[in-house]
Amino acid sequence: MKRNKKRQAELKAKTQSSSLEFQTMWGARKKMAEVNAEVEGRIREELQVLNNMGVAGDMLTLKTLLDDIQLTMGASAEHSRGILAGSVVAYCLGLEPTNPYETGAELDPQEFRPPLQLTVSYDNEIRNQVVDHLKSKGCNVTTYLGQPLLKLPNIKLVNRRVVKA
Repeated sequence: MKRNKKRQAELKAKTQSSSLEFQTMWGARKKMAEVNAEVEGRIREELQVLNNMGVAGDMLTLKTLLDDIQLTMGASAEHSRGILAGSVVAYCLGLEPTNPYETGAELDPQEFRPPLQLTVSYDNEIRNQVVDHLKSKGCNVTTYLGQPLLKLPNIKLVNRRVVKA
């Protein structure tokens, strides 16, 4: 029985890892004009580090949640900060709106330390609706320094507000 559970956990991790790689490469081909050997190498390096940290499932969950927010509410993040803000994988998955190659904000994957944090900013008008939507999906949303915080096992997502003049 114990052996079966271990095997199931290994298969789940492998499936999440494969799915993360597929979705990242798909996103790279959609978002970048050219996926050259340098970009692909960088993506594979980040994926290896993220998979070794065991965050593939959390990255996929975060992608699903942010995609759902964009589809149902038409809201996308204005900009982001945090350790994942310089990640090519996060950009390819749509977690990060800015291409780190264009901004020069590339991050050394060896600097990733759990829990990973991503701070996204939504317009002041809809930020509370985004938080309510996350809660309706059964997400664990608490506050951190007055900002809503979504806690996944290895990733923290802070939702900030952007006040437009």
